[in-house]
Amino acid sequence: MAARSLDIAIIGAGLGGLACARALQVLGYAPKLYEQAPVLGEVGAGVTMTPNAVKALRFCGLEAALLAAADEPPLQETRHYATDETLFGFDRSGTPALYGAPYVMLHRADLHALLVDAVRGHDPDAIRLGVRATGAARDGAVRLSDGRQITADVLIGADGVRSPLREAAFGPDAPRFTGHMAFRAMIPGAAAPPEARRPGSAVWTAPGRSFVRYRVRHGALVNCVGLARAPDWTVESWSNRVERSAFAAAFAGFCAPVQELIAAAPADGIAAWGLFVRPALPAFHAGRIALLGDAAHPMLPFMGQGAAMALEDGIVLARCLAAAGNVEEALTRYSAARVPRATLVQTESALGADRIQALDPEKLRGNPPKGEDALGLFHYDPSAEPI
Repeated sequence: MAARSLDIAIIGAGLGGLACARALQVLGYAPKLYEQAPVLGEVGAGVTMTPNAVKALRFCGLEAALLAAADEPPLQETRHYATDETLFGFDRSGTPALYGAPYVMLHRADLHALLVDAVRGHDPDAIRLGVRATGAARDGAVRLSDGRQITADVLIGADGVRSPLREAAFGPDAPRFTGHMAFRAMIPGAAAPPEARRPGSAVWTAPGRSFVRYRVRHGALVNCVGLARAPDWTVESWSNRVERSAFAAAFAGFCAPVQELIAAAPADGIAAWGLFVRPALPAFHAGRIALLGDAAHPMLPFMGQGAAMALEDGIVLARCLAAAGNVEEALTRYSAARVPRATLVQTESALGADRIQALDPEKLRGNPPKGEDALGLFHYDPSAEPI
């Protein structure tokens, strides 16, 4: 199919939808994105860009800007929740030579802004705000909340775990609460305790709980995330605020450095939400609808690959559309290329909860659990994988 010949509509201007749009622009297309938020702003907290994700952003022409905005941790440590002893660690200093791209951490809003600027820099009218999909069909027709109905040659669902496009493509399968919840806080660097000034990132592991901290914006902020089992918690929104006492109670018994981080968290800036997933899909397309990111394969955060998978999806989908002779062939290629990898990561991320939140953390001493390094996930290059 000739470049620029397709009418491509992307529902959702999150990281995956924007990366797909930018990759399509690189390949000569003019996609349109429809985003339900009225404005694009400071949303989310820290995000990890592993080498496979950095390669996706490289395809979008954003690697240099990414590295300027991000922090590259020299090491990652996993520690005992009560004693603060290091159980195992990863030296990340050789990551670029080993995997062909660095391992970096940054504020999600900064990454989002890089993608927005790149997409709008190419086409100022590419992103349409305050519009969401209220229904769709496999023929590419979609009803929008502003009353319009459009029909696209390709309709891409980048609209999250509660995706209307997923339901249109595959029927209803409501998201399932996993029994896990997350706490999140961003601590100003100037107010952070000494622990936050240590190089790299740290994870403290306990039975049924884990706590992560790393710096973003070159130390101006410290990202803290706590993950805990909570079978009765079902609130899903990232914007749900809780008291510091609830955060502290969930991580009672953790060592002094963790308690100091929780104590330093801004009282009005602590969020808590439930983690939801859906069953794995046999394909990521049906008719003219293609899904990517959480709409296709929502996953638990225990391998830090959710955003990376969405970016990979976007680049591979764009390449398939450019390489194939028609839409059906392109989307079939996309599913064939992405389902095995994304399903593997989705499955392994779910298993990662039991691996890192060990019943006996001592068993992890010098014995890292099976993770993204052992699985070889970082070698993947979405710009070069066969399609």
